[in-house]
Amino acid sequence: MRLEQLEVFVATARCGSISAAARKLGISRPAASAAVKSLEQELDVALLLKGNQGVHLTPAGQLVLEKAAGALALIDEMRNYGRADIKNSVSICSTPLLSLYLTRNIFLPFKKRHPHFDIVISNTYLTDVVRQLETRASCMAVTLTSLGLNIVESAKKLGCEIIPLYTDERKLFMGARHPLAAREYLTAEDLSRLNIALYSTDQEQVSRQYLPYFAGSYRVSNRSDMLDLVVRNEAVFIHPAIQCRHDLRVIKGDVVEKRLRLDSIKHEVPVVAIRLPELTVAERLFWQYLIVNFAKKL
Repeated sequence: MRLEQLEVFVATARCGSISAAARKLGISRPAASAAVKSLEQELDVALLLKGNQGVHLTPAGQLVLEKAAGALALIDEMRNYGRADIKNSVSICSTPLLSLYLTRNIFLPFKKRHPHFDIVISNTYLTDVVRQLETRASCMAVTLTSLGLNIVESAKKLGCEIIPLYTDERKLFMGARHPLAAREYLTAEDLSRLNIALYSTDQEQVSRQYLPYFAGSYRVSNRSDMLDLVVRNEAVFIHPAIQCRHDLRVIKGDVVEKRLRLDSIKHEVPVVAIRLPELTVAERLFWQYLIVNFAKKL
């Protein structure tokens, strides 16, 4: 069965005659007639009845028309994926380490497939994720959802679709040469002898709940300064483990991760993808690629 057969059959049914369908499609009448006839032979059923007033659908023809029209509409939609010459931009927001993972494992492979797409990944504080979606600054987000920020609840009020991606676990990261680096896990007593590195911004939410367990803290403005302290064994930091494994210093082995034994704190970190209810063709295509491929490189 060929696409041309379906196109001619649907056009004939809608135009009411083979001649009119041929004119609409820009082909000869014999070619249109042959396409319909070959489709009937392939399906082994009569689809059209000829009369003085043109052609009419048989009961089988009516059923085939519904399916054929739906198939052609789907094909036309898929063709549009490659067009979008104007609305081919995609904006997505995420936290810094998730943005790093998105860039390497989603953005770059997708960009190779669709070089005409303009994709912007913005680093966003957790407290600003919903605002990014609400103001349409971003059409989708990848974010963790814990810490009592009600991100999922607020996104649902906007009519957003929310897809769980995976569940991370917060772990402690310390220098590979730290005296406690050989431990399988660390207890509250261990933490009481350590300093924790925190981001200086008021938006920092992750490590504050762990702060009372530590001897002291360092306030830094960026992850690079934080990791410098960790590598020199002057401080440790706490972060969702899978996200942090994609940092270069962790990959090189300068920094190692440790489980925490703190019964009063839940270390699980659900990570979700959120999208606005209405997306362009380009945005839908990127969303589908994101959902299918996100967890493959974790």
